[in-house]
Amino acid sequence: MTLQQLLRLAWRIFRGRATRFLSMTHGIALGSVALSSAALLLTLAVLDGFERTLQEKVALFVSHVDVRFLSPGAQQSSELWRKQLAQLDPSVRYASTYSELEALISHRGNVEAALLHADVLLVRSRYRALHIPELTGRSCALGLPLAERLGVRRGDTVVVIASRRQSGEIGAPVIGRIAVAAVYESGMRQFDESIVLVTPDVMRYLLHGLVPTGISLWLDDARKSQRLARQIDSLFGASVYARSYSEIHPAMFTWIAMQKRPIPIVVGILSVVAAFNILTLLFVTLIERRSTLATLRLLGLERKHLLLMVTGYGLAVALDGYVIGVAIATALASAQRTMGLVRLDASVYFIDRLPVEFLWWHFAAVGAAVILLTLGVLVLPALVATRISPLAILRIR
Repeated sequence: MTLQQLLRLAWRIFRGRATRFLSMTHGIALGSVALSSAALLLTLAVLDGFERTLQEKVALFVSHVDVRFLSPGAQQSSELWRKQLAQLDPSVRYASTYSELEALISHRGNVEAALLHADVLLVRSRYRALHIPELTGRSCALGLPLAERLGVRRGDTVVVIASRRQSGEIGAPVIGRIAVAAVYESGMRQFDESIVLVTPDVMRYLLHGLVPTGISLWLDDARKSQRLARQIDSLFGASVYARSYSEIHPAMFTWIAMQKRPIPIVVGILSVVAAFNILTLLFVTLIERRSTLATLRLLGLERKHLLLMVTGYGLAVALDGYVIGVAIATALASAQRTMGLVRLDASVYFIDRLPVEFLWWHFAAVGAAVILLTLGVLVLPALVATRISPLAILRIR
């Protein structure tokens, strides 16, 4: 008999005219595999979604590698440094000098501390991602939480109070007025309530000249950021100081790394429970169909064929459950992406909705785990099935 014929025979024997108890056992085994697969897939997708979403959000304000100037000489030759760092590694996709200034923002009696940030060359992708027009002249874009606390709307004018450092000492305060061209919301409350995007003209207006603070490096793969930051420090540590995005904001990425270790293990226990439910199903099936299997043995069915039938039936139940679990997980993920069913406190989790991001290896890993665990528990019922003697039909009757 071919393998396909054996599997068809096994399905007819084990599922044909099933008793209520056997059908219930089959449903429990199928459902447990489906739920455990869906839970594990969603857990992996949420953890990787958190990491990827944070990388994308952070990259709107903090590049993959942030290089700060440590000396006035490096600041004065910022363009040479930018070109040198852009050619340092093939993974560097974009390099831009920037200028930052701590300041107080005032509007109608409301005062808030903020960080003015200006890119020199303008990073247009940042403005497109934040859905704000490209800033021109003496204008700025405020985060929604900061704008609400100041009582600012688009088109208003805010007063900026800053101080220019000279020779390591705090200089006289600088006061200026800038127009609010846009109010943005990135979903990262930590940035939305503290960072004000401004044009280089604003920095020149406040500081009577543009003083570069550092260089932003964006890479083709964010995972290369730590290696490149260490390379820059080792080569140019006396003039610049390089940090990766995960080093600038270690709390959020350390939290994700910590969750990636225990949570899949805890959720993976569900897969073990599901595998034992399949084990229970097979034992119940062998008891219910013992006379039929004994008859087949009497008619000449070999033990290896019986072994393949039991193994194939167990794997078929596991794979059916896995497919249902994939359907459940993808449906829930699609609903979350489109409707945002699960909302988060942005002040705690840095983003306002639960992110879900499936990767190809999620399905491969969960599918492999289901198959391996099922094969592990199939050993015992398969051995029991092969020990069914043709003479058992006489004892049963």
